[in-house]
Amino acid sequence: MQRAPHLVLAPLLLAAALAPTVASADDTRDLVPWSQRHAFDRAFGVGVHVAGRAGYAEALGGGARLRWEPLRLLGVDVFAEGFSVRDPDQRRVDIPIGFDLAVPIRLGRHLRLRPLAGMCAVFSFRNPQREGVQATHDIHFGVHGGLGLELALGRFVSLGLDVRGILYFGHETHDGGWSSHVGDRLTTFGIAQANLGVMVRL
Repeated sequence: MQRAPHLVLAPLLLAAALAPTVASADDTRDLVPWSQRHAFDRAFGVGVHVAGRAGYAEALGGGARLRWEPLRLLGVDVFAEGFSVRDPDQRRVDIPIGFDLAVPIRLGRHLRLRPLAGMCAVFSFRNPQREGVQATHDIHFGVHGGLGLELALGRFVSLGLDVRGILYFGHETHDGGWSSHVGDRLTTFGIAQANLGVMVRL
């Protein structure tokens, strides 16, 4: 776990090293009429994605995100997701809400590399599958880093794929006898997540 912070920061450090070789000092995208702009030259976007998780807790889910790219080499995504977590003893739903900071790097006219890092809070709802056992809820906090690819499909739509590693800080839950409770000790655990989505560029 000691290497986790380095893994989270690695994508942005890579971007910082590569960005000067591909950046242009002049941002001329606003000079092009809105209707004629390339998808990557539009500052705003709204998207949806499907997602899968592996590691500490396997899960399937999806989410939605809002994107703002104030600069060619800076993107901000705000997202909300929902996951059904695989657990044989309880019905568990996790709802992460957070943000990404990305450095979009053009690899060609229609392809971008997107190193990213960010943070999120996860609202975790757990309902044991035994009658009479009380449900438990917890909030986890996470930091993540990853790498994505984005493909432009014309002027208004793009497809994205990203893989990220997430380090969470939270509590274990214990289901014993007729009671279920959240532990007092803070623990850390890691998850790998892959997202596949589509975005409408505005």
